[in-house]
Amino acid sequence: MRSRKARIRRLYDFTSEFYDGLYGYEQEKKFTSIFNLLRNSKFNVMLDAGCGTGLITKKLQGKGNFIVGVDFSKGMLQRAKEKLGKVIKMDFVLGDIEYLPFRSKSFDLVLSITVLQNCNPLRALKSLLRVLSNSGVLVLSYLKRSKEVKEFEAKLKDYVLKDLDLIDNVVILSGQQAMNLVGKRSWKIEVKAHGIAH
Repeated sequence: MRSRKARIRRLYDFTSEFYDGLYGYEQEKKFTSIFNLLRNSKFNVMLDAGCGTGLITKKLQGKGNFIVGVDFSKGMLQRAKEKLGKVIKMDFVLGDIEYLPFRSKSFDLVLSITVLQNCNPLRALKSLLRVLSNSGVLVLSYLKRSKEVKEFEAKLKDYVLKDLDLIDNVVILSGQQAMNLVGKRSWKIEVKAHGIAH
């Protein structure tokens, strides 16, 4: 998995300069579907896990008080900082969503849009749930065609919104649902040191 993830990281570093031109329109359509679900919600501290070039991070402005974008690609983070680095209530962190470098229960909204296929989906879910506050909301999407998420989808079948858009399936969990899910599945959520620089 590490060599696969390293290849993916290099690919994102390489494509970061022209990523918005290639995928910006597709991402905007996806974000519109998701933001329609959250349109009347406000949050205190928000996490964009797998923020890429900051396309969705930018849209989070006005939805809450502080935004953190995290990504494992230095190139993607550099583009996000170039676009949004002057926004006062926003920060960017180099990190891996499987091992998020944040305190437990830190975020009221955790978004992870089309990232799970690039990692171990269940490990990433555990990490995302760990940083979600008890009253928070987790919104994540994953590619419908991704074989990496089959086990993940089976575990979360009651929470999957299919056909919200053409490319992704979406999962939305409240903090309470997440705690219940973790309890039912007897999952242990653990944090491992990962040598994350920020």
